[in-house]
Amino acid sequence: MKLQQGLLLGLFLTMSGAALAQIQPDSSFSLLFNQGISFTHANDPHINRWLQKYGYPAEPHVPSSLNFEIAAIPASSNLLYSIKLSTITSGKNLSSFNVLGGLYTALVHTKNLLLFGGMGAGYHDDILTLNGNMPDDYKQLADQYHVSLALRRTGLFLEPALRAFWFPVTLHNVQVGLFGGLGYDLDFNSRWKLGYYSNNHGKYGHFKKLKKPDDQQRVSEYGIAYNLGITLRVNLH
Repeated sequence: MKLQQGLLLGLFLTMSGAALAQIQPDSSFSLLFNQGISFTHANDPHINRWLQKYGYPAEPHVPSSLNFEIAAIPASSNLLYSIKLSTITSGKNLSSFNVLGGLYTALVHTKNLLLFGGMGAGYHDDILTLNGNMPDDYKQLADQYHVSLALRRTGLFLEPALRAFWFPVTLHNVQVGLFGGLGYDLDFNSRWKLGYYSNNHGKYGHFKKLKKPDDQQRVSEYGIAYNLGITLRVNLH
């Protein structure tokens, strides 16, 4: 009797394993297209003092940036993968380009409401155009090379964040809604470097650094960041 029960149990487990093996994992996923604006409470006090000394507007205390992001949510997991591009909109002589890749896990996951927590890591490139007054040694270099000078820095940054998405409108497999986020930016900046952009008959030129002078400091920036905007979700099956 025990032998028969063992055989029946073994047969049941074998059949169950075969049935489970035939079940294909869900390969569907959602694509999110997000566009919005973000604000960061971080600034560089050293460069602000330098800019004000020579008559330039200081960096905004709370700079704003325009963002565009593409994200994906696999149906078989609670993860969100994203890549975001942003550029500053509030700097008068400051231009900034940022790219951020993120990985977040769902804390709340319903059809119309999503809440994620996780981490983003990225790269930023900041340029200050020096089109006004400058120190004497800067002016000598500008006259020597017959170019407009600029200060440039690059660096890595991290952003632990919470992100929320709300989709009040659903049309077939497309959802339209709003998103918001709250994080903390940690910018690990390089030193501001003096240089200029080469101009090859109006074509884009690479930034060429000048070895001297090297009077700028390396200042990392930290601060709260928040963003909001419009999101479009496409559910692919």
